[in-house]
Amino acid sequence: MKKVSLILFFFCQLLFAELKTVYRVYTVKPGDTFYKISTKFYNTPDRWKEIWEYNKYIKNPNWIFPGDELIVPTYVEVKEKKVEKKEEKKEVKPAVLAEKNADVFIAPYYRDMNPPFDFKYDGEIIDFVDKDIILQTQHSKIIIDVGTNLGAKLGDVFNIYRPGRKVIHPETKEIIGVVIKKIGQCKIVDNVETESSIAIILTSSVALKKGDLVKKAE
Repeated sequence: MKKVSLILFFFCQLLFAELKTVYRVYTVKPGDTFYKISTKFYNTPDRWKEIWEYNKYIKNPNWIFPGDELIVPTYVEVKEKKVEKKEEKKEVKPAVLAEKNADVFIAPYYRDMNPPFDFKYDGEIIDFVDKDIILQTQHSKIIIDVGTNLGAKLGDVFNIYRPGRKVIHPETKEIIGVVIKKIGQCKIVDNVETESSIAIILTSSVALKKGDLVKKAE
């Protein structure tokens, strides 16, 4: 009897545990279906609609393709921490809990920010050296607004990012985040001025454009 009571106690703890939502970006692989992705994240195929609700740009859930980027809401238990009562902090949006990785992540959305997402980048592409080139890709030279004022020097390597689609909560219809994707990498090679530098594109998955974001590679 004591053993049964103990099991019920831990079950109730799990049942009523406070959960936080962590939004992940999953890139569809060959052979994937919503059923398989649901099983991968939730251990059951029956919750596939929960994923589809966050990805309504996919009109037909039977048709997803390798390379599609899906928002997958996952849930982790919040562990209580004993902290001293100090000044009340401003409530943080759930999107701040979004998982980040090197290539694709979700930046929290804040309407009053410019740009309206929380991503600490160093600068952006402001122009191109070879303006007559139609597609600015690998080996092209770009001008970034990062210079000695930010500690830039010859040889520094920067990742290049581009904000993509907004993440909409299926129930509240509130924008909770913006998908940020790494699209290339560049290296400073010339003219390191106070507020600008010339860099060469090392890699790129798409043609780059003015306004693409740069952040120093770690």
